[in-house]
Amino acid sequence: MPEAPKFEDGLADLEKLVNELEGGELGLDEALKRFEKGVKLAALLQQGLEQSQRKVEQLTAGGLEPFGGADAPAAGDAPVAKKPTRKGKGQEPSLF
Repeated sequence: MPEAPKFEDGLADLEKLVNELEGGELGLDEALKRFEKGVKLAALLQQGLEQSQRKVEQLTAGGLEPFGGADAPAAGDAPVAKKPTRKGKGQEPSLF
């Protein structure tokens, strides 16, 4: 069985197939071949996405919060700037 293409490459190939099919210039036999190829490619890409999702779930199963953790703002929330703190007179504010 051939090796699955990189996701981005496979997606580009699938998009090309769709454009060719939508162009309406292919004969019936060629259109069916391209459609079959597109269906198989879409299934491979879906498998790759599912594997990636499982991997992310495994990596975050140890209680880690992805992308900033529980304190990260929710989608759509404006970021909140923290005030710099000073450790003593004449020192620059700490960014951390």
